[in-house]
Amino acid sequence: TDDQVTIVVQVNGKLRGKFEVETAKAADQGYIEQLASQSAKVSNYLKGAKYRAIFVAGKLINFVT
Repeated sequence: TDDQVTIVVQVNGKLRGKFEVETAKAADQGYIEQLASQSAKVSNYLKGAKYRAIFVAGKLINFVT
């Protein structure tokens, strides 16, 4: 399992989801942001809102609206 890492997805600092990606892609902010925003749970909170993404490579992404 060393080739997988769990990314935590937050919206306004609250946990909204988790997913696993390959370690090699865990540092790519564009890729992680795209995956996270396509999640059904997360997309409900981001509908029609402007947001800023705070990204910590290999650990989490936080969408601040």
